[in-house]
Amino acid sequence: MFKMLIKFMLVGLTGVGVNMAFYVPIINWTGNYLFAAVCAFLAAVTNNFIWNLLWTFKGRAVDIGICRKYITFLTISLANLGVNLIVLYLLVGYGNFNKILAQLSAIGTVSVCNFALNYLITFREKAGKEIYDAARYRSNL
Repeated sequence: MFKMLIKFMLVGLTGVGVNMAFYVPIINWTGNYLFAAVCAFLAAVTNNFIWNLLWTFKGRAVDIGICRKYITFLTISLANLGVNLIVLYLLVGYGNFNKILAQLSAIGTVSVCNFALNYLITFREKAGKEIYDAARYRSNL
């Protein structure tokens, strides 16, 4: 699981890149940091899903269709977006943080929760499969 967490964080870094590539120009164009955050989220979420599907969680939850995985991933991501927006609002509105640094901080805040929920829900294994795999791994030692 630790290896998956590292991969998830690396994918997350690409998502941050995509997020910021949209966030900065939109905030400069509109001046509205919350609107910019939502637009940036929409661009980054699909990037993250594809990389997590193909790399981070490759071979997991093969019994769940891609559309269902995407909808679940998007739902979890939307919940995390809500937390992100609250943190962003508090940091900028009450903490007088720089809007870009506040966005990066908000992203970091939700990352661990995002991994846990996607590991346990979106890319979950059938009950008992992980126990079977662990037993098979020990017998090969």
